[in-house]
Amino acid sequence: MGFLGTEASWFADMTLIAQTAGLLILFLGWKYAKTKNFLKHDKTAKTSVLLGGLSFIWMGFSLVSNLLSLISTTLTGILIFSHVIIGSLALFMGLFLVLGEIRKTRMFMIVAFSSWTAAMFLGVILYYILFT
Repeated sequence: MGFLGTEASWFADMTLIAQTAGLLILFLGWKYAKTKNFLKHDKTAKTSVLLGGLSFIWMGFSLVSNLLSLISTTLTGILIFSHVIIGSLALFMGLFLVLGEIRKTRMFMIVAFSSWTAAMFLGVILYYILFT
């Protein structure tokens, strides 16, 4: 049992907290971009991607060892598959943006931000379905 009072493991609880913090920091970065404070925007984006990457590594073994057994044609299986695909898109787009591998255009940033938000939303739904 995790420390958030659900049936989730400690790893799942820590991942949820890290991803929530990363998304909140990303929202703060969006605010900085709107006010044209691009230095702070850059730092918050890099912090968010770092938290996302660390939580991905943190849960990577569990993801690889359990993914195929969890995917099915049930609603939960479809949610898991969607979460993995959208979350991977968000993480890798964020990583490529902060490393300068793709052009830092508004369109790419909106896609990365939107996919991260969608993946987080799906992740919270899955956490609730699987662990409460």
